[in-house]
Amino acid sequence: MMKSNVNISSKSACDTPLQAAMPKFAGVSHVCIFVDDMMEAVDYYQKLLGVVPDHYLSHWKNEGFFKAGGFVKEAADGDVSIAFVNIPGTKLTLELMQYHSPEGRKEPIFFAANDVSGARHVALKITNIDEAFLHIKSMPDTKLINETEDYQVFQISKTTPDEVHFFDQKTSETDERNQQTAKILSEVRYFYFIDKYGLQWEFEQGHTDIGD
Repeated sequence: MMKSNVNISSKSACDTPLQAAMPKFAGVSHVCIFVDDMMEAVDYYQKLLGVVPDHYLSHWKNEGFFKAGGFVKEAADGDVSIAFVNIPGTKLTLELMQYHSPEGRKEPIFFAANDVSGARHVALKITNIDEAFLHIKSMPDTKLINETEDYQVFQISKTTPDEVHFFDQKTSETDERNQQTAKILSEVRYFYFIDKYGLQWEFEQGHTDIGD
């Protein structure tokens, strides 16, 4: 009988079981906003943020999409419309999503600035914050985080180096990083607003260092 050269007991690389590992990130993908009318939402964000529409899927019935979204048993009947729009001057894409089936809650929830509720706001860097404030204030179906006349664009109060802590430092340590970061923070001006779908936004001006 001819002897085989193949070792049937050996395992190929494909047979090696997967092990948990830290995700290897390649970049930010998008921020998803759930809406009640996709095309109306596209128009709204064009007027609010000047977004540039890219592409959309109307009444998309894709079982894989719905299964990955958690609707495993309802996937065959799933129906969704999605639009992708880009915010100019940034690398940020908004994914506007309208579920036709299965339907969810139709009314947005508006959280206060200090409510615990997951991600609280999307922050965008602005170069004309005073004009941008007036623009947002004039937008229908959009509200400032505080709707009184006292609310405006505010500057962060003076921050000292000893208030800034880096994770590789002892609490009492400071160096040039603390001084530079404190200086940057002290020059930042910003305001918050909430759009018609309940998403909170921050417009900020005064630095290009933190968050890049």
